[in-house]
Amino acid sequence: MKMKIRWAYIILIALLLTIQVPISEAQTQHSIDLQGLTWNHSALTVLVIPQDDEIWWDDSYLNSTLRAINMWNNAILNFSSYSPEFSYLSQIRMTYSIGQILENGYDVYITWQEEYAGTNTIGTSQAVYELPCTIINNTITLGVKTKGYILDEIDMQNVALHELGHALGLNHSSHSCDIMYPEYTSRERIVALSTLDIYAVSVVFEWLSYYPYPESRCPPKSSIILPQSIEYEYLPISYKDLPPPSLKNILDSILRLIESNLGTLFLLLLSTSLIVLLVVTIGAKKRKSSSERCCHEPIVPAFTHSPQNGMMRISNYRIGDYRHRLNELEPFGILL
Repeated sequence: MKMKIRWAYIILIALLLTIQVPISEAQTQHSIDLQGLTWNHSALTVLVIPQDDEIWWDDSYLNSTLRAINMWNNAILNFSSYSPEFSYLSQIRMTYSIGQILENGYDVYITWQEEYAGTNTIGTSQAVYELPCTIINNTITLGVKTKGYILDEIDMQNVALHELGHALGLNHSSHSCDIMYPEYTSRERIVALSTLDIYAVSVVFEWLSYYPYPESRCPPKSSIILPQSIEYEYLPISYKDLPPPSLKNILDSILRLIESNLGTLFLLLLSTSLIVLLVVTIGAKKRKSSSERCCHEPIVPAFTHSPQNGMMRISNYRIGDYRHRLNELEPFGILL
């Protein structure tokens, strides 16, 4: 009898857990805020202005930002194929030009400054718009360092991705791993854009589905969530939109591989390669020695050389205290 009662309790607890799972998932569903603004055209022109004359300037900052633009273009195009209802997204594209001075006629302007003195800011996005909700232009300024921490190529691309999201009409995401999350942690990888990010863009540009642009119809200035038909996931990143591999990244990858289940296989292949290389080298030395005995001339290796009226909305990307420990990273970026 006691055994039957025990099993009844176990079955009851299992049923309760089964019922609570979907409730818990619904409570933690990710959302993203919108600015309530939109553009009245889908082909956006971007002027990127490097600061070549500054001592703190690094060409990697420019390359990182151009890759961020390409990532948004590719992710939006990828999402447009999810279903016919999002096909209008294929009309959205940012095309960039690189200039040395500020020129009129562009939609988005991107430039840099060394730091925002006295603040934790690492980037700002300023939107000038006409009522009720039409964006006229947007200016993005990216910071290079803050409180002694200098952003690297990966950080710069991630921050540029975030600020470009603001330029497209997005605000902040509730998901801590999303690129539009208001806190930024220095990372060793590029943060992929999510289905939530691009779905939010589809809401901002929903007017494209019933073109022409209706000036009186604005996107909601509120939080939105993904429809049930779309899961939260990260969109693929093209290899060309990733930073070139550095020696540090290569060594880190080797260490991670050694620590994984494939470590033994990797060491075996590495040992085999070294043995083969040793055998080939010894064989080459023997052949060279034999050749020197038969020829009077040494063998010489060959080398090959190879408008002003309007309203303004500002978003600041702030950065907090930075700590970097082995296998431990804490948030240090705050966007207000």
